[in-house]
Formats: sequence, structure tokens, C-alpha cells
Amino acid sequence: MESSTKDQCESIENGGIGKNRKRNEKPPLWDSFQDPPSKRSTGSATNWGKLNIFLKIFKAFTYVFVFFTIIITTIISKLSFMLMVAQIQNRRLKYCVVQDMVNSLTLQLPKEEQIAWVWAIIISFSVPEIFTFFRSLRIFIFKYVKTPTRLEVLLVCLFEILHVIGLALFTFLVLPNLDSIRGLMLSNCVCFIPILLFVFSKVTLNWSSIIGFCTGILALVFQATSFVVWPAMSKLISIQILIVPLILISCRWWENYTYLNSGIAHFIKTMRKTKSRYQTYLFLSPIKIVLFSIVGFALHGYRFPEYLSNFSYAWKTHHFRIENVSIELSSFSGFNVESNSSALFYVLFLQIVSSYLCYIFAKFACKIKIQKFSFSLPFSLIDPISVAIIILLTFWRDSNVCVFHNYVPDYLSFNSLSSKNILSSLTNDYLWLWVLWWLSQLWVTAHIWYPKNDKNSPTEKLFVCPWYCPFLIAQCITMNRRIIDWSEEYIGSKNLPNHKDADPTSDVLESDKIPQLIICATMWHETLDEMMEFLKSIVRLDEDQCARRMAKIHINGGKPDDEYYELETNIFFDDAFILDEDLCENLKNPPINDYVKILVTSIEKAAFEIYGVFMKIKAPIKTETPYGGRLVWTLPGRSKLIAHLKNKDKIRHKKRWSQVMYMYYLLGFRIMELENLSPRRKTIIAENTFLLALDGDIDFQPKAVQLLLDRMKAIEELGAACGRIHPVGRGPMVWYQIFEYAIGHWLQKATEHVIGCVLCSPGCFSLFRGSALMENSVMKKYTTISTEPMHYIQYDQGEDRWLCTLILKQGLRVEYSAASDAYTHSPEIFNEFYNQRRRWVPSTIANIFDLLSDADMVVKNNSSISTPYIIYQAMLMVGTILGPGTIFLMMVGAVVTVFSIDIWTAFLWNFIPLLCFILSCIYLKQQFQLLLAFVISSMYCLVMMAVLIGIIIQMIDDGPFAPASLFFLLVFLQIFIAGLVHPQESAALICGFIYYITIPSMYMLLLIYSVFNMNDVSWGTREVAVKKVTDNNENAEENIESKNYLPGWINDQLLVNSELGEISLKEKRFWKDLIKQYLKPMFHTKEKKAEIAESLQNLRNMFAFAFVMINSIFVLVVFLLQLKKDYLHLEWPLDPTDYITYDDDNSQIYIYRSHKELDPIGLCFVVFFGLILIIQFIAMFFHRFATISQLLATTSLDFFGRSSTITDEDAAQEIKGNAINIARQLQRPKRLDEYNEEKNYDNVQDGEESEYTPKRQTIFKLHENRDKNQLDYSDLPRNFERRFLGEDDIKANQISMSRKSLMMLNETRHNAKRRLTQQLRRNTEINENSTLTYQHPSYDLKIL
Repeated sequence: MESSTKDQCESIENGGIGKNRKRNEKPPLWDSFQDPPSKRSTGSATNWGKLNIFLKIFKAFTYVFVFFTIIITTIISKLSFMLMVAQIQNRRLKYCVVQDMVNSLTLQLPKEEQIAWVWAIIISFSVPEIFTFFRSLRIFIFKYVKTPTRLEVLLVCLFEILHVIGLALFTFLVLPNLDSIRGLMLSNCVCFIPILLFVFSKVTLNWSSIIGFCTGILALVFQATSFVVWPAMSKLISIQILIVPLILISCRWWENYTYLNSGIAHFIKTMRKTKSRYQTYLFLSPIKIVLFSIVGFALHGYRFPEYLSNFSYAWKTHHFRIENVSIELSSFSGFNVESNSSALFYVLFLQIVSSYLCYIFAKFACKIKIQKFSFSLPFSLIDPISVAIIILLTFWRDSNVCVFHNYVPDYLSFNSLSSKNILSSLTNDYLWLWVLWWLSQLWVTAHIWYPKNDKNSPTEKLFVCPWYCPFLIAQCITMNRRIIDWSEEYIGSKNLPNHKDADPTSDVLESDKIPQLIICATMWHETLDEMMEFLKSIVRLDEDQCARRMAKIHINGGKPDDEYYELETNIFFDDAFILDEDLCENLKNPPINDYVKILVTSIEKAAFEIYGVFMKIKAPIKTETPYGGRLVWTLPGRSKLIAHLKNKDKIRHKKRWSQVMYMYYLLGFRIMELENLSPRRKTIIAENTFLLALDGDIDFQPKAVQLLLDRMKAIEELGAACGRIHPVGRGPMVWYQIFEYAIGHWLQKATEHVIGCVLCSPGCFSLFRGSALMENSVMKKYTTISTEPMHYIQYDQGEDRWLCTLILKQGLRVEYSAASDAYTHSPEIFNEFYNQRRRWVPSTIANIFDLLSDADMVVKNNSSISTPYIIYQAMLMVGTILGPGTIFLMMVGAVVTVFSIDIWTAFLWNFIPLLCFILSCIYLKQQFQLLLAFVISSMYCLVMMAVLIGIIIQMIDDGPFAPASLFFLLVFLQIFIAGLVHPQESAALICGFIYYITIPSMYMLLLIYSVFNMNDVSWGTREVAVKKVTDNNENAEENIESKNYLPGWINDQLLVNSELGEISLKEKRFWKDLIKQYLKPMFHTKEKKAEIAESLQNLRNMFAFAFVMINSIFVLVVFLLQLKKDYLHLEWPLDPTDYITYDDDNSQIYIYRSHKELDPIGLCFVVFFGLILIIQFIAMFFHRFATISQLLATTSLDFFGRSSTITDEDAAQEIKGNAINIARQLQRPKRLDEYNEEKNYDNVQDGEESEYTPKRQTIFKLHENRDKNQLDYSDLPRNFERRFLGEDDIKANQISMSRKSLMMLNETRHNAKRRLTQQLRRNTEINENSTLTYQHPSYDLKIL
């Protein structure tokens, strides 16, 4: 390992990209050949190419589909409701008989039919309330919600009950006495209370607010006309009291229109944060259903017992009496017809489904950020379209009663207008007032055109009240859509003192809210290839941030885009120095090791791989620090890359202490030590500071980081988020891990995310919120020194999982984002894999036990963790501990089935090798244990092959519905479907065969190996043997004289051109205090090491004994039950076999049925693992939908195309949408293989063979590139400014935008250049030579 590292380092220094030659020195002609990096996409770049194209097409389809779905479902919901209401009135209506040319036949709906439609209305109202109840029940069960106060319960119940009473009055009293056209128009008159609150709760003295106030008063007057005009024209009391139901209905949306400066603001913020509303709806939803039913029965007119006694009969066929109302047919005696009972079900089904789909797609449109086109526009057009349709349908039937004879039953119709002329009704019945009501509704719901929510925001952040009102679906959704972003309220009040006069944004700057992304990578013994993947990812992220910064400064007028962030990269290098006294002349200036040299020499090569051209990166600034040293590079995008070189003699080494180091430095020192900043500003900065924890071999794209940031911005209580980790490498062990990681993420992590929280956010690629790490008992607890045996396993071996456990205990969420892909190197050798899992398995068990032991406290503190989720994790823990016994029993049964031997022989065949392996784990060294494990694993692979063939044969013999066959098929089908719903990762299914044949090794031998070696707390991977230097006493003096000491790191040849920096006295004091307090190196004596080893061995012995005994008892009990399976079994109900026998002696025929038997082993599998698989399978689909929504929300489309007729506003919007892509193209250097692509080489000198030049232009390019002075493209901002502020216009073939947008962009460029020229002239006049640059206050890094 060490020799290969030296070779890699020397190959970079001597080969690579010319480090042995001075930077400005041209190579000789014989060495002028080039090797540009390949353009092919590998690793993390592979996923995003085709996926982006598919997502753009799919999102374009989603825009249109959601738009029409909302329009169609809303129209169906409204019209079906009006049709249902029309059937509860005791009225006489025309009936269609084709032979009746006079249309004089009528019928009257019987009482039973009216009661049926009343019940249909009640059921339709009850459906969303039932959904609300079950959502509240799910949150109550799976999340911890604080009990609401009496005031909360009182206010919520009061306004909800008022709304229900008003809705019942409107449905059962007002609408039956109105025609359907006016009834539908009145649905726009339920905005009075929202308009009233909107106008009078936000009054400020400025011209814009005065205009808004006057407009609001006008809208209020428009709404008030509905209380006066039609009631004054009617003699019916039900119409005269129209003001009562309309005002009561509008009470439901009071909360959304009460601004934060009102007296009840604090209560509203508290209720929204705690989600206490859901506990109230547990009993309020049933009350609303009962109240609506009682009021409806009372208003409809029949006696209350009749609705209950006729409930079952009401849904059956009824008889209608057809009568004559014409004098011409006076001899007509009438006849009876039957109702169509299915028509009631169809209308009710349409009303329920259309309302539900409308709400679901409306919420979906808001989540994925297509609100303007697919939400606001359809809901604004719904009412005119619905009114036009109902007018058309009503007048069609009035003109011809048989017009819908072939489509709907003839007794179903809307309530008709008294007037037969719509134009006369517009004036006589004042139908034109509806336009005013509609305009006032558009005014009060204008906020839906200006969405402020983050991508994939939770439902609580989108809507105020849960679910919807099915009878006023459009009004309910639009007025329930939040006006004020919940994030502003949440941040403004979280962890801040409640002062009445305090302004939550008084001293907070906009720059404080900009996400600060700090990369925190830990390195140790990474190889060249691993470091290259990491550094290329950092260079890509640096390029992305630079493009966003350039777009912000030069294109968007100083306004950052929604995904803007500041960037800094920190690498914490463990054991970075050579401290061997035989190689180090001065321990105060030790030499850096070969791994650090690889890092130093790989940065420029990583930039070369990304940009395809040599990038001159300035030598790092080297600084001595109390913990060792620091190297600071400025990357091409001008973000900082800082390598902290740890000297293990000065500071505590290993990964956990590196994490403590950067937590206290980046959060404690940089934020808490900021001077002249209020606690409020520090809180905002901490909320928007994110630490991206990485390993030194990770490979990812900027898009993956952005997806994690989006989740952080959408959910304020989210403390950590992890991505989808893909293992890379070669060989069968990697193939196994590809499938293992796949199903682990598809099923296990997705289930944890959906029903609770992810328990482990892996340190190789996870994003942590700064304020979450700064919570009590997180950072401070994380500094705990291991003093007990269990601490070494839980704290040091599983540091990532322990950190997540601490975060969860403080009530914060940990989530999994499947769309955020990252690639990490995985063990390729059997021994290395076993040693890695030997470290993971005990730490996982220890941390889950810790979480389960504090279950009551965790459930109380964390709203995302519930008792059922704790039970689910306990089931998984039981399955893990009993895994070896279960696999052993499975192998015994499989050997019996496949090889047709008795059960005792199969038991011995499996028990003897297992016993040998357990004894080897007790008495032999690890290398022999691993050898035996490899041999036994190979044997079991062959057995599993035979088992697979045996299962197939058994399925053919017993059929697919036999217990074993069915369970195998269901598991296979579940995994196969999981692969199909993850199309990008479906290739992992191919590796499932390796996973299958290694099940005994990975779930039995590996667990045994991990348990019996849990006393070994070494890292297990990337270990490098320490060389021991031994000198004979005779040659000691000679060796001392002939020693060649390595140069100190300050004087290292690789850093000879580096400037020497110095940290501030304040920072130096911080590091000294931090090391003294938490990070002082620990040097154990031999006695202490022996004591630790003995305590770990005692813990191992205790745990191993318990582990063996539990599995032995489990195996013994199940095995004894298996021996008695003839008596102890269950009859399998599926696929029985019928037998017919004939008894010759008695001359009788016997017919009997035989059922297959479910033995004890099969019962354990079906009950235990079947339940877990069902839970995971269902949760996977919920998580898949959330992932698709997240991808769609982050996909942007260009609606403008290349049309030259777009408006200036559209052009400006197009420039804003493409600003980052413009900046990215303008800043990116030309690749080596892109130079002179447009150059015409036809004009060659005389005597040269021109016909050969088109075939091979390499030699011409080499000569031309050598002779001309090429521009230096190593500084991305300079590249951008050179092109953006240049004389040449940006061409359409470079940027895909419309012509008008390009013209506007070029005008912006010329204006920016003119302003820059004027500024330079002013600076020259006043002799201002200082350079002013902005830097966030939390990044005050001083390098002198």
C-alpha cells in the first residue's frame, strides 16, 4: 500500500500535466503531444444526462396534464354537487317521452329518492372529513404532537362549526330554492370575511396600501351585494337570510387572512409550528360530520327517524308516477317508471373522486413549482367555464326535455331558471352581478399568482386548513392556499425570545439568509483515484457556484437565484505528517506524508479532467497552526479549498475528532465568536449554514448537493439529509454491494423516511444544518471520550450513526433524498469487506439499542418518531439478532428439500462447519477466521445454487401457490417491482444473483464474525503497517551520520513556491483552547491499553454468549417444532388438492381434499418477514412519488422558444431563467480538443498536401497552438468578464434563447461595461487603490 502510494505520487510529479517543467516554459516539439481527458460521462455524471431530457419532457407533459385535470375535475365537482342538490327538492319536473311532442309529462320525486340524495350529499361531505381524521390519526400515532391549549381548541372548533352550519344552511335551505345557475354563481360570494380581514388587518400609510385599501373596500361592496339584491327580490325566507350562510361559510379561512401584526399573531404562529391542530381534528372531524347531518335533516323537512329508517331502502330502485299537465292530453291517466339506482352511485362517485383529484393535483402543482400555469390559471378560469356550461346544459334541457335521454336518466336535471331567455335574466334577475362577485374573488385570491413556498414543501406550509370542502372546491383551495410563507414565521420565532415589541427582521440582513455551504471532508489513506474523484467533485461545485455568483452580479442585478449558495471547502487530513525520528530532523517542522503529496499534486490534474485544459492554480498558502498546518488554495471559481493537516502529536486523530474539530471551528468559532451581531442574526446564520460531510473518495454532481439543500430549505426542522450512495469498484464483492445498497435504499431507508426518520445519515455524503449540530447534547455530547467498552463501539466505530442518534434525540428530522446520487469506493476484497462490516455491525446494534432504550424520551421530543416506528425498529433488531439462527434453519430445510435427506443429517451438515467457524473466531487470529469464512462461504454458494434449482423444481411440482413457492415469488416480485420503479438503478437487479447465493455468508457468518470480533476497535480498512527501523548497536553511529532526513513540510519541494501565511491571534488562541479542552492527544500506557483490551474482551464474551444462546434457543425451539410438524402445522388455504379413491371391498368412492401444510419454519418467515416486507413495499411507493415530485420541482423549462414577438417582461424572465447557464458557458474555458474546431485549414502553404488536412489536423493544431499566445483561462470570473464585457455580441448559437432576449442581454452587457468604465474613471480621480470585496461575516478567514 505504501509503495504504491509513493509510485502514484511520483507519477503525478514527473508525468501527469507537466509539473517537472516551469509553468511558462513551452515544451519541446518532441514533447508537444497532448492527452485531453475523455468527454464520456462516468460515475456521478452518468445519471444526469438522459435523465434531464426525460424530466424536461415529463415536466412539460405534467404542466398540461395538471392544468386540464384541475379544470375538468373542478367542473365535474361543481356540476355534480349542483345536480345532487337539485334532487333533494320536493318539486315537479318535466319527464321525457319520445312520443310526447308537447313535453307535457311531469313527475315528482318521491320521498325515498330525496332521502337517498340527502344521504349522498352527507357522504360526499364526510369523505374529506374522514381523510382529515385518518391523517390526524396517522400524525397522532406516528408523530409526537403537543397537546393543544384550550384557546387553540376553542378557536379552531368555533370557526369550523360556524363553517359547517353555514354550509348546511347553504346546501339544504338556500340552493334547493334557487335555480342551479344562480346557485353556482353564489359560490363566488363566500369571500366576505377573508376580504374584511385582508383589508383591515394590514393598514399602512403609503400610496400602494391606500390603493389596495380602496380596491379592497370595493371588493367588499361587491360581495355585500349578494346579501341584498337577490334576498330583496325574493319572498322566500330561505333566500332572504342569504347573508347568514354566506358569512358563516367564509369564516373558515379567517386564519389565512389574519396578518402577523394583529393581536392574535403569536397564537397563530404557535399553532402552525406545533401542528396541534391535528389533535383537535381527531374529535372535530366526526363532530362536523354529525353536525352537518343533523342540520341537513332538520332543514330538509322530513322527520328525523325517516332518514335513518329509509337509509337502506333509499339506495334501491324507486317508482315515479308520470302525470299529465296538458289540457290536450286530459284523457292521459299516467304511468309508473323505475329509477336507475346506479345513477345515484355514479353521481356520488364522480363528486367524491373529482373533488379528491382536484385537491391532490392542486397540491401537487404547488409542490413542484408549476403553480402559476397549472394551479392559478385553471382556478381563475373555473368559474366562468362552469357557469357557461351549466347555463348551456340548463337551456338545452328546457328547450328539449329529451336532449339527454340517451345519456342520463330523464328524471335527473338541474333546477331551471324561471325565465326562458338568458338575456332577460341577466337584467331582470341581476345575473350580471356575478361578474362583480367573481372579480372580488379574484382579488382576494390574487396571492396564488405569487407563490413563495420552497420546492416540495410539506402540506402544512402550503395550506392552512387540512384537506378541502367538496362543495366549494375551487374557493376552498384558493383561499386556503397560504399567503405568508411559513418559513418566515418559523425562522422569525424559532429559538428567539418572545418580546412584544421585537421585530423578527429588525437587524437581520438578506445576506444572513443566503445558504452557506461548507464542505467538510475527512481524509486519511485515500489512493490517487479516490482523491481524484473527490477533487473533481469539488471543482464541479466550484464551477457551479461561480456561475451562480456571476449571474447574480452581472445578469440578475445583484439578486441571487433561488438556489444560490456560498461555498468553501475544508479537508481535515488525519495523520498528515511523518513523525518517525529516523526520518524527521525537526519534529516542529515534520515532513508531510505521501498521501498529502498526492492531494497537493492532484488538484491541477482534477481541474484538467473537468475543464479539458490545463488550469494554472496558484500554489497554496501554507500556514503553521497549533494543530499542525494548513494549505489554502483558490480554485478557478475563486472559492477556497483549505486542507487542515493534522499532526497526531498535537491534536487527537481519527474521524470523530476531525468532526469535532470542524464543528467547533466552523460553528463555534466562526459564528458564535462573531462580534457586533445580535443573537437573532447568529440564529439566522446558523439556520442557513450547512456542513456537507464527505469522505475523501466521494464522487457527486452539484445537482446532488442542490437537492439536499432544497430539502433543508423546505423543512426547517430537518437536521440532516443524506443521498443515495452507489458503491463503485470491480469484482463479485462490489457486485454484491451494488445490490445490497440498492435494496437497502429502495426499501429500508425509504421506509424509515416515510414512517419515521432515517437513523443513519452516512458520513460519506450527508448535509447537516449548523443550528442542528449546535443544539444541546449534540456537539457537546459528541466530544465525550470513550471510557467504557460500549463507548468504543458506539462512539468511535459508528460515529456517523451516533451523531444522527444525538440529532434525533433533540427532536430534529433526518431524511433520505433518493434523487441525490453519490458514488463511493467500496471494498473489493473479501477480507476487507468483512473487516468493514465487523466495524459497522456492532456499532449499528449499539446505537439502535441506545435509541430503543430511550424510546419514551425520543418519542416525546421528536415529532417524527412514534411508538409504532419504535416497534418497527425493534422488529428489525430482533430479525438482525436472530438472523444467523433463521438462516441456519432455512439452510437445514433447503438441504432436506433439495437433497432428499433426513432432517438430522441436514442439521449436522450445516452445524459442523458453523461450529468450526465459531471455534475459529474464539481461538484463531483474524486472518485464519477470514480464510475459513471464505471457504465456508464458497461451499454455501454452491449449496444455494442447488437450493435455487430445487425451489424451481418444487414450484413446478407443487404449483406457484404452495407456501414456499408463493413466498419466494412474492419476495422476487417485490424486488423486481422495486427495480422497475427505480429505472436508473434497475441494472442492480442483475447483481441480485450474487446477493442470493451469498445470503448464508452475509447474514450468518458475517454476523458471527462481527460479534466475536467486536473487541477489535481498529478501523479495518485503509490500514497501513508501520515500519519498524532496527539498528545494530555496532553500526548505530554510522547510521546516524548517514541518515537522509526528509525536508520539513514548510520547506517541501512541492510547496517551495507557496506563500507563508499566518493565522490571527484570536484564531490561534481558539485552537489552543479547543485542543486543551477536547482534542488533546491521548497517549495510553501499556497498562491502560491492556485494561481497555481486557474490558473490550469481557464485553465481547458477554455479548457473544448472549448472542449464541439466543440463537441456540431459537433454533432448538423451532427445530423441535419442525420435528413435530405432522401435529404442529397450519393448513395452507390456497391451491388444495382433491383426491378420488375407490374402495373395492366396500364398493364405495371416497372424495377428500388435502391441503398443503405450513410448517413452523415457514410460519416464522411468513409472519415476521412478510409483515416487514409489506410495510417496506408500501412505503417505497410513497417515497418514489416524493422523489419524482422533487425532481420535477427542480426541473426548469423554457416556454419562450425563439419567437421574436415575446414581450419585454417575457424576455427578462427568460434571461433570468437562463442566467446560470449563460454564466456557465461564458466562464468555461475551451477544452484542448475544442481549439480551432471552427478553423479552416484549407489555406495551407505551397507544397503541402491539402487533401490530407481534413483527415488529420492534429499536427497543424499542435504547431499553431504552440506558435500563438493562448489566453489563460484559469480564472473563471475573469473568463466571464472577458466575454461578457467584451465588444462582440453573444451569438444565438452559443446561448439557446430567443432573439429578443439575446438583444436585451447584449444591451445589459453594454450598460454594465459603461458603468464599469465610469466607476474606474471615478476611482482613478480619487486615487482609490483598495479593492472592496464582500465576504460573509461568518467566513472571516484572515491569511496574512
